[in-house]
Amino acid sequence: MAEAITRTCSTQYDQSVLKALESKYLDTDHNEDYIKTAGIQIMHNLTSIKAGGITLPQCLALNYCHISKAGDAGRLHELCRRVRELDIAENDLKDWNEVVNIINQIPHLEFLNLSSNPLNCKMDLHPSPTTQFTSLKRLALNNTKVPWETTYDLLDIMPGVEELHLSLNDYRNIPSTPNNKTYPQLHLLQFNENHISQWEQLCPLGRAFPQLTSLILIGNKICGKITPEVTANFPKLCCLNLTNTCMQSWEELETLNNFPALVDVRLQGIPFCENMQEKERRQLCIARLGNVTRLNGSQVKDTEREDAERAFIRYYMDSATKPERYDELIKKYGHLDRLAVVDLRPPNNVKITLQFEEKSEVMFISVKQTIKEFKRRMAKFACVPSTKLRLFYGDQDINMPGCESWQELLYHTRMVYTLQVKDGDRFMLVRR
Repeated sequence: MAEAITRTCSTQYDQSVLKALESKYLDTDHNEDYIKTAGIQIMHNLTSIKAGGITLPQCLALNYCHISKAGDAGRLHELCRRVRELDIAENDLKDWNEVVNIINQIPHLEFLNLSSNPLNCKMDLHPSPTTQFTSLKRLALNNTKVPWETTYDLLDIMPGVEELHLSLNDYRNIPSTPNNKTYPQLHLLQFNENHISQWEQLCPLGRAFPQLTSLILIGNKICGKITPEVTANFPKLCCLNLTNTCMQSWEELETLNNFPALVDVRLQGIPFCENMQEKERRQLCIARLGNVTRLNGSQVKDTEREDAERAFIRYYMDSATKPERYDELIKKYGHLDRLAVVDLRPPNNVKITLQFEEKSEVMFISVKQTIKEFKRRMAKFACVPSTKLRLFYGDQDINMPGCESWQELLYHTRMVYTLQVKDGDRFMLVRR
């Protein structure tokens, strides 16, 4: 049945959106095959028939269909009157006029994914003031190499876009908008794996999008301290993703505090602290970022923050050079006592009783040896070759003093400490 449900686009090249969606969603021969294969009446979950016409689902995915144009406008408009999301990534669209033609025929479109189409050209058309696609809220242009000039033109004719995806576009320099125009409607920008290495390069983004609340910078080689001059351009930024970036020190990390509204940070894959234990790394990050309430996707509760800040004080109390944050936390908690060191590791040596026939002896043994090594040493006590002896362990029952449950030790590569031997336990040698 799975094969019957799966539908792919036609392999025809230079295809239109109309032809691709008819091939994928309206292929009646395909539906008949499905009926025969499944042996049941088909339910049109992909398409529905209303008032004598066919209505497509609200979310369309037409990837890898070799789409390069819109197709018949009237027919496309008729079929897509209910469509709200269109994913046409990984196709052959090269002309922005065709993109505009597609959007024109989908009146309620809210999400458009154009990723991995070769749209690295400027938009030639000059839309009139009446050309406005106000329903669009989310636009994905990843790996299109779209020029910045065209990006700003798109935002001019899509005044409702709140979420913009511009990853993998090889951006190095970000120009200011024409006439310093701003786009206050945009709240989220995904900007992964571009060529940003300095925070100052991002300032034009902050000026263009003054209401930006979420900035995702995964995989950029960005490093350096963040100055107040930079953060002044991001007054509303509350969520920042710096996973797999090149931050080089705790001092750089602390400058994240310069963002006035930042409360949600992702800091995974940061080289300078990758070798630390996860708990220690998280605690040190929380302690240094006093305003953060969510770190790496997990909420920072008040109890966790207090534990982290106290751990931070103890971490640096013996350091000759202490970070500025240390003095701030001393004022908050005062000077703390060192935690008592409690060694919960099992002892290396235990006191046992070894028995062989009529004789027995109390001795100390090392638990850091194999059963084979232990047996060979104990054979000297019996004056019998170890190959002619069997070794038993008697675990003293703490609930029933004086009672032992004996087990033969057959696995010679096993370590003695895995038996959890305690003082007072017994071992017994028996001839084969």
